[in-house]
Amino acid sequence: MKRSNRLVIFVGVLLAILAFVGIVLLLNSPGNGGPSPTAKVNVLVAKVDIAIGDPVTPDKVEVQQVDPTAVTGTAMGAPSQVAGQPALLAVPKGSQVSKEVITGGTGGSISQLLKPGEKAIAIQVDRVTGLDFLVKAGDHVDIVLTEKITVLQPTQDTVSKPAGQQRFETVQGLDAVRTVKTILQNKRVLYVSQSRQAQAAAAAASPAPGQTQAQAAAIEKVIIVIAGTDQDAEVIKFAQNDVTEVGALTAVIRNTQDSATEKTTGITIDRLVTQYGLAIPNIVKSLTPGR
Repeated sequence: MKRSNRLVIFVGVLLAILAFVGIVLLLNSPGNGGPSPTAKVNVLVAKVDIAIGDPVTPDKVEVQQVDPTAVTGTAMGAPSQVAGQPALLAVPKGSQVSKEVITGGTGGSISQLLKPGEKAIAIQVDRVTGLDFLVKAGDHVDIVLTEKITVLQPTQDTVSKPAGQQRFETVQGLDAVRTVKTILQNKRVLYVSQSRQAQAAAAAASPAPGQTQAQAAAIEKVIIVIAGTDQDAEVIKFAQNDVTEVGALTAVIRNTQDSATEKTTGITIDRLVTQYGLAIPNIVKSLTPGR
């Protein structure tokens, strides 16, 4: 009799445990208010290796689904979101192609944007020399320099002496002769100080009391960072020695697929006259011997 009672109790306890487990499973099922499985997120993944500067086209990416915690950067969920923009970062095959790959703003080290042997070089431009701030990361630019040169001549008492023994003096009226030359070509833009552009846009949208939209937006100088060599950096430093100087360097946007180096003559007043036919006023001709 005791054994029978114990068996009944054991069976009852077992049935109670099974019932409890069943209830827990039922309540935690998705259809009964239980936690749902985490929804997957569409991301773009590179089908081939994409090097820095390569155009990111729809045929080079495919859609895959990953957990939200596995998303890298800002996800793009459809191949139509890429349309041949140059890659600012190298993307190995099988890695995610985030929005930052084609728009910049990685938040990481700028060295990630450099190819082997490249250096990051900064220049400062204003609204005119920076093409009204239309330059963006991924663009390719040429850099044009304008300088004022002081023309010197041997002093009267040393004009007949050998070159190493001569002294020089400024030619009166020629102490600020302008010369212009393209000094760098086909340089890839790594970064533009977008924060200042954003400030300008915000100021234009909501001018301060007493300001017009045009006045609020006209604040601007921005920094352009390009990829180059140490030699390029030396040229830029010599051309724009004073960090407050703006105007000596002008950015010229070029097609990202155009790698040709154009030979330029540089421009001085003499070339404008002899090569481009710049007309000289009669008063200058009358004062110039031999004209």
